[in-house]
Amino acid sequence: MFEKKVWGEVWHIFHSQKAAVSHLQLKAGFRCSKHSHLERANQFAVISGVVAIQVWDHDGVMHETVLRPGQSKIVPSSVLHRFRVLESGSMVEVYWPDILNGKVSLTDIDRVDEGGVDDNS
Repeated sequence: MFEKKVWGEVWHIFHSQKAAVSHLQLKAGFRCSKHSHLERANQFAVISGVVAIQVWDHDGVMHETVLRPGQSKIVPSSVLHRFRVLESGSMVEVYWPDILNGKVSLTDIDRVDEGGVDDNS
């Protein structure tokens, strides 16, 4: 399945209840929505470009990790997060259930806001 997004494009290469893999083409100056997943963890692996992963802890404090080609970051389920595209490029996103009896569903997303132009760039 292929989708256009405000921040670029996503190709869902593989999906099952146990795992999913997507390839993302990213446009600089944009961000995805701030969101969390109830049952699935995800790992962002940058192929090209530069991406900032923002994660909010349980106290509401945001922590940002900047990823360059060859680097990755895991975000557990139920953790509020988003990515910001600092330099255009691509990355792979891998999902798996990280809770007991969890399943991977592409509709497992709870958005706080919408993606769009990154006002921090």
